[in-house]
Amino acid sequence: MKKQKILVALIIGAAMVLTACAKENDSETGSLFEPTENVSRQEEADHSEEKTEVITEDQAYNAVINYCKATNPEFDEGGNAEGYTEYWDVSTNENGEIVVLYRSYTAAQIRYYVNPTSGETYVTEYVPGIIDEEQRTDETFNIRDYLEAGITQTSSGN
Repeated sequence: MKKQKILVALIIGAAMVLTACAKENDSETGSLFEPTENVSRQEEADHSEEKTEVITEDQAYNAVINYCKATNPEFDEGGNAEGYTEYWDVSTNENGEIVVLYRSYTAAQIRYYVNPTSGETYVTEYVPGIIDEEQRTDETFNIRDYLEAGITQTSSGN
């Protein structure tokens, strides 16, 4: 009888230890034999880490150039040969958005407003003497899609 009590106590103790070891926390209810869930959790973690990497002004400028090349095969970032005044400028505004400005030889000003965290980008246009104020276009895209050269994607709004 004494051996049975010790045996029962050992079995109960072993069961408690195994139960405690099987779960690291109460929120884990999945089976140990579901590797696809673990893989997708890792992919989500990798993707969220990528999105939290803040885009720099230089990266935004280069990505806008890549975007222009991808959406307009005749785009020439080097400017015109006739010597007209045109230029690019990059700054960060008071809202924390990176603003990539292209001023064309016609004086039109195209601005790409980049959220440095999410990469969401929208475009505005201002033409002095023709348009009274800067106007948002329907052109939007995610700048992260153009961080590397050679990307041939199209934006929403084209």
